[in-house]
Amino acid sequence: MLRIRGGEPRGRRLGGPGGTATRPLVERAREGVMNHLRDLLPGAVVLDVYAGSGILGFEALSRGASQLFAIERHPQAVNQLKENSALLRYGDQVRVIRMDAFKVPDLLDSKLQMPPPDLVFFDPPYADFQRGGSKRKRVWQLFCDLAQRMARAGCAVVHTPKGILTDEECAALPGIERRDYGSTSLYWWHKPVGE
Repeated sequence: MLRIRGGEPRGRRLGGPGGTATRPLVERAREGVMNHLRDLLPGAVVLDVYAGSGILGFEALSRGASQLFAIERHPQAVNQLKENSALLRYGDQVRVIRMDAFKVPDLLDSKLQMPPPDLVFFDPPYADFQRGGSKRKRVWQLFCDLAQRMARAGCAVVHTPKGILTDEECAALPGIERRDYGSTSLYWWHKPVGE
């Protein structure tokens, strides 16, 4: 079971979809992300891609974010996202969208379905990075595309196997930072105010 670590629902336990389709961040890593984003959270629009249980997005809402758009393709995870949202009583603050992650840039470009996010959480399957080749290149490009579509001064966070990104990949987002938690790495990139 997953626990919310902050805000009014602190300590509330959430269900996960189970299986190997999702891989929630450990509590220590989630706490690290939320501490890093502390100043950006109040009023933020959050986009959680490969949302799984939704734990990161719900943590953001518990700390003052205003809206969560949770993107997930797997039906079981979509159902769990909806159940968790109802359990936390977030109501209209959460929109669960069942769709392929690679269609999200078009959704953002339409500007009809959601505003530019202030925060992007991106948690693709580890295998997408570990197998390398065209799949890895495509997934990394998707993260970069989403990061560039954020609101100015926004922050994008990607969850990967420990230290897997190359210098060349990191160079696509100058100033990207890395923090390690056990066998996991979190990379975050802040979009410059002028972009």
